[in-house]
Amino acid sequence: MSKEKIWHLFSRKLTGEASQDELMELKLYIEDHPALLHEMDALEQLWMQDNEPDQDYLEATYLLHLEKMKKMGVEPTAPDESYEAEQPFQTSFFNRNRRRLLAGVMFVVIVMAAVIPFLNRKSAAGKLAETTAAIKQKVVVTPNGKNTSFQLPDGSTVWLNAGSKIDYSKINEAGNREVYLTGEAFFDVVKNPARPFIIHTSSIDVKVLGTKFNVKAYPEDKTVETSLVQGSVEVFVKNRPGEKYLLKPNQKLVLLNEEQTVAKTPLATTSKKDFNLPIIAITHLTYPKNDTLATETSWTRNKLSFENESFAEIAKKMERWYDVKIIFKNEELENEELNGDFSKETLQQALDALRFTSNSFRYKIEGKTVIIY
Repeated sequence: MSKEKIWHLFSRKLTGEASQDELMELKLYIEDHPALLHEMDALEQLWMQDNEPDQDYLEATYLLHLEKMKKMGVEPTAPDESYEAEQPFQTSFFNRNRRRLLAGVMFVVIVMAAVIPFLNRKSAAGKLAETTAAIKQKVVVTPNGKNTSFQLPDGSTVWLNAGSKIDYSKINEAGNREVYLTGEAFFDVVKNPARPFIIHTSSIDVKVLGTKFNVKAYPEDKTVETSLVQGSVEVFVKNRPGEKYLLKPNQKLVLLNEEQTVAKTPLATTSKKDFNLPIIAITHLTYPKNDTLATETSWTRNKLSFENESFAEIAKKMERWYDVKIIFKNEELENEELNGDFSKETLQQALDALRFTSNSFRYKIEGKTVIIY
């Protein structure tokens, strides 16, 4: 199946026009080509946002990518208008005409994003760097309750979780590839052996050449984690000069956040399984039963997952996920270990689900505050 047809099917899925046969065809192709999954998820998140599209930017992007494709000998075609009679647009954020225009524009953009790397992998970084002019900000901040994804000037892709901040002002044409992260981000780094990609956090530095991995470094969390999905990474711990840790796929490095450990008593911040946790540990990623997506990276697909985690740590994740403040009136509840997997659930539905697995707590929602007792 051609790449043009795949992205054509994906654009029809976004607009709600794809038939069941087309959806199944797309699903089967993605299962055989999992590398496309993150790109499609990111574009689907963008499509579902409430914000009005910048029509001037979309038009300029359309013309830019159309010109590139013509130079490469690729002639993209917009979704066939004959499909219109099959099924009307479902209710969404945009009116009919705007969605048709946006679908066409997005189709060209995502075809370029997918086709260029397959046509000429060696020049992918150079072509993607041409989009630098479209990236005006050098710092991206996500508030609680929101996450986002975007491309860096070197072509690498970043998914930034809620309550996070990334500064990429040091990525430049001279080849410097360094970013500063507070919070959590998933990176799909374009490979460049001559230019290592480095992520700086308050407690660790992560060095890569080209790979997919997740870094979680929230100041308020008890641990800092680096989770490797593909490739290899080197982790340097700032308070241990001279030491470095090399991770293999499906491994993660867990570092105790010393500020949190010292500031609070172990009873209030750790579960029973963490009492003997070393300052640094290398473990395996967690995969829920019958799921190929690791818990550590599930947030990139708009899924909040946790397995055998203390209620206190789960509460921090839920605070960022739902943009609320959670207060425990019963400190003993903080150490209870729970499991959960939420995607489209509301805050109340999520809390009710947790209560279903544990009847030991009650809750009350007052505006943006949740009281657990």
